[in-house]
Amino acid sequence: MANSGASNAIARCAVDELAEFSGETEVPKYMKIFILQQIAEARRFANLLRDQAQTARTCISQLNAMISEMKAMDNQEEVYDSLMCLVDSKRTENYKLMGLNKMIVEADEDISMKEAHVEIMEASINSD
Repeated sequence: MANSGASNAIARCAVDELAEFSGETEVPKYMKIFILQQIAEARRFANLLRDQAQTARTCISQLNAMISEMKAMDNQEEVYDSLMCLVDSKRTENYKLMGLNKMIVEADEDISMKEAHVEIMEASINSD
């Protein structure tokens, strides 16, 4: 518990800086600004994840086309190693896509939670 004093001092400093930056002295008002900044950052992150997911889907489509073409070739023995390499690459891209999709869902949930917090802040501001 010896560190709790230092943590409190750092937290107080952060709150003071936030109030100074926003120009607001009422807690709900400067907290609303802080949360809106977090929402904007979370949306940028979610959009980046969506772009990466689209890139992975495009790659998977290309790999599927290449795998189909190789399977259609007459001499399967000549292309076996290349075919297995493509199948492994497709599997890796699928795992990446699943991870990205999970992170997108988590980012969207985080945005929804923060938007609910903003509504609470707005209700508090409007009730004054």
